[in-house]
Amino acid sequence: YHNEGNGLFIDEAPRSEVGSTSLLTLAFGCFFFDYDLDGRPDIFAANGHVADDIERVQARVTYAQPPHLFRNLGGGRFEDVVPDVGPALAEPMVARGAAYADFDRDGDLDVLVTVNNGPARLLRNDGGSANNVLRVRTAGVASNRDGIGARVEVTLPDGRASWQRVKTGSSYASQSELALTFGLGAATAVEGVRVTWPSGQVDTLGRTDANRLLTIREGEGLVASEPIGGER
Repeated sequence: YHNEGNGLFIDEAPRSEVGSTSLLTLAFGCFFFDYDLDGRPDIFAANGHVADDIERVQARVTYAQPPHLFRNLGGGRFEDVVPDVGPALAEPMVARGAAYADFDRDGDLDVLVTVNNGPARLLRNDGGSANNVLRVRTAGVASNRDGIGARVEVTLPDGRASWQRVKTGSSYASQSELALTFGLGAATAVEGVRVTWPSGQVDTLGRTDANRLLTIREGEGLVASEPIGGER
């Protein structure tokens, strides 16, 4: 739903491909994340029906269902890329919770899915993306310890700005990692980083190289900068 800013929301699913592709699936865990690090938020949805005999009454609907991964093409358009990203993601499952994190510390985001009556699935992102990334971890002092609610904005060399908020929850029975991931595309640095904390404190950094994990502490600024491993 697109927020028109006047109290009106518009359903964008029909024209974005999300609507038609997800018509016969039942989503539980769902989130936006930039799986290909191109700077545009993509959509992941963990699917699975609640009735194990649903096919008896709806022949085209199954109990176990593959997830959806929608790549953001820009302009409000998405494409389902599950057929193109490997057999692990295309496997039907009765999925419920879903969360993301960079568990292998290579910069891109991996996905954990919980499955009814089965083991959890850890889906490692090996998409081969050559895009660059900047990751930011917040540490609150006057605000809460993890900086939940902080607004982090990065400015790209071309002047465009991208921002995210440190948050909890947002996916069914799941919690993704708190560190923020900014896909930079081909950019090898950002011109600046600005953190606005819940307390009102603002911390800023100047030009910063890509492919780093930054830790920013409230009132102190940058306290750690670690290289992100893996081939890019």
